[in-house]
Amino acid sequence: MKGSVKTVVVSLWVILAVSVAAIGYGFVARRAFTLAYVFNANFVVGAAIICVALVVMVLPGGVKFDKLTDHTTFVERRYEERQKRRGRAFGVLFLGLSMIAIAGVVQLVLAWVVPAG
Repeated sequence: MKGSVKTVVVSLWVILAVSVAAIGYGFVARRAFTLAYVFNANFVVGAAIICVALVVMVLPGGVKFDKLTDHTTFVERRYEERQKRRGRAFGVLFLGLSMIAIAGVVQLVLAWVVPAG
């Protein structure tokens, strides 16, 4: 439970940083404020994080060879390394999914609250 709360907090910070960058881009490129850049940027960054997590999840874990590595311990150590990588990849995957979900909910709430104009 603690890990998921921490991941949601990290995703909120990433959303805030991406939003500030998107607002800055909107002022520089269009000289106007629009939320379209903010939500598109958050969705793209969330999708990129999900893609990175999927690639890390699929790639095999590397094992460093030392004096105690032989054919019996190699498979076991490789399996353990892969499980560690998959655990980290699931955390990053949850980060990307929570970013997209939070940005989507905020966009829906703002579309309901702010009149179209």
